[in-house]
Amino acid sequence: MQDQLNTEEVKIWKMFLRAHAALMRTLESDIQRAHGISISWYDVLTQLSLANNKRMTHTMLGKRLLVTGGGISRLVDRMAKQGLVIRRASRKDRRLSYVVLTKKGEETLELTTPQVLSTIHQGFIRHLRNDEIPQLRSLLERVLGES
Repeated sequence: MQDQLNTEEVKIWKMFLRAHAALMRTLESDIQRAHGISISWYDVLTQLSLANNKRMTHTMLGKRLLVTGGGISRLVDRMAKQGLVIRRASRKDRRLSYVVLTKKGEETLELTTPQVLSTIHQGFIRHLRNDEIPQLRSLLERVLGES
C-alpha cells in the first residue's frame, strides 16, 4: 500500500491539490480583507454576470458552482440580504425561480475583479511560461472531458 501512495502520479496529484488549496486560501483571504465577500460569493456574481439576462435558475447555478441545492439556497439568502442578488419567479413556470444579479452585485463584481485577477496572476499565472498555457489548457480540458 505504501508503495502505491508514493508513485509519481500520486505525488503529482497531491501537489496539484496543495497548489489549488493554497491559491484558494489566498484568494479567499484577499477578497475578504479587501471587499468583505467570500470566494463563493464572487463565484456566484461571476456566473450570473456571464449568464443570459444575468440570471440563472438555482439548479443551473448549483451545477456551475458545484454546491448542493441546500447550499445554494443559503448562499443566495445571504447574498440577497446584502442586495447583491434577488430571487425572481418565472413568469412561465411557477415552480421555477431565478437568481438575478442586481446593480449592487454588478458593482461589487466590478470592484472585486481586479483583486481576484491580481491574486490569480501572482499565485498561479506568473509561474507559467507562455508556451505552457495552451498545454495546460489542453490537459485540463481532457481532465474535464471538454476535448
